[in-house]
Amino acid sequence: MKFRKGQKVIMTENALENYGERYRDVIFKIESCAHSYMPAKEFYESGMPEGYHPGYDDSIKGQGLYDLVNFNFSLYDYELKST
Repeated sequence: MKFRKGQKVIMTENALENYGERYRDVIFKIESCAHSYMPAKEFYESGMPEGYHPGYDDSIKGQGLYDLVNFNFSLYDYELKST
């Protein structure tokens, strides 16, 4: 994974194409980092364990999936860059 919990990031051009220009230069803080898939039921019943996410795509090995503070979507490494 490229980023860590608590780190501040902004969206890449790729992410802006998907989520909109209103997020250009908006600084987000990483709330959680995932590197493995876990089915939603198990994920929530287990208390949302760190490192797992029901939306993680196992075909994207080596990429982290991040939840951001005050943002309702999860983003991968290639959609974020350091501030």
